[in-house]
Amino acid sequence: MADLNYRVEGDGEALLLVHGFGVSFNIWKKLVPLLRPYFTLIMIEAPGIGGSPFEKSGQSYLAASVEAIECLRSMLGFDSWNVLGYSTGSRVVEAYVRTYASRVRGLIFLCPLVLPRFTSLNLRFSLWIDKFIPAYGDLILTGWRLKFLIFLLGFSLKQNSLAGEWFEEISQNPRNVLKETLRMISPTGTCPLEIPMPASYIWGKDDFVTQRPRRPGPHDFLIHANHAAPVLAADEVSELIIELLGSS
Repeated sequence: MADLNYRVEGDGEALLLVHGFGVSFNIWKKLVPLLRPYFTLIMIEAPGIGGSPFEKSGQSYLAASVEAIECLRSMLGFDSWNVLGYSTGSRVVEAYVRTYASRVRGLIFLCPLVLPRFTSLNLRFSLWIDKFIPAYGDLILTGWRLKFLIFLLGFSLKQNSLAGEWFEEISQNPRNVLKETLRMISPTGTCPLEIPMPASYIWGKDDFVTQRPRRPGPHDFLIHANHAAPVLAADEVSELIIELLGSS
């Protein structure tokens, strides 16, 4: 099993941060200064992303990610930790918690990946085509097509200089790893997260990616943000994280 590239900063209770599609732990750069005084932040890069190696094995990409996270926890010597999953990382965290719930104290999902039905169907259809014609997926995940998807899904069609930064970072990752990430979320994309413990959910009001609950419950929190909430709404997100984990 490949070791994950990781970074540790801060002081306090351990908080694992699991990033979203194709972005490294640079996604947390606006949140780190706000959370560092309260938590020991463990930021990882998923297998094949950034500095983390990935070798295809008998395991699924999701299972490999979960086991790599648990190995990191053990190596760092934490008996348990708080965990936050962002975007596609929410599905990794879901699987991690279902396997290692005893290792998780507090749990937060930021922009959790619950897809609208139409988006999920498009994703499944695209992955089906890619299975027979891999060049199709390669085409979608390069050039102006990838730029547009980031602009649409990440920034809700609102101009922002960070969209170009995300494109540069995502496009540097191997396309097979990006496809593995999409295949990982495809089967459960429209399903609510299923976890064996209480959790808090932070949803962006302007998020084009996620399907927010029609009737928000007491553990659902809406913020003024799109899917780029970690960088565009860091103040609001950090205040909620500190409040929620302080009472967990």
